Amino acid sequence: MYQYKAILKSNREVIAEDHTVDGIENKVLNFRRKAKKGLHTRENEPVEIIHVYRNGKKQKLIKII
Repeated sequence: MYQYKAILKSNREVIAEDHTVDGIENKVLNFRRKAKKGLHTRENEPVEIIHVYRNGKKQKLIKII
């Protein structure tokens, strides 16, 4: 189970999961670069980085990119 998730704020779609915040930020950057290649059109939507606790029931918002 991953400790951090990146979620689109508009439709709550999970776009990345990783064990570190730096890893999440890199994956979000790659997600935004894919929009320039035409793979999707959600480049400018805000992304929430959420810390997921071990039991999976509690989540805490870290920051919005």
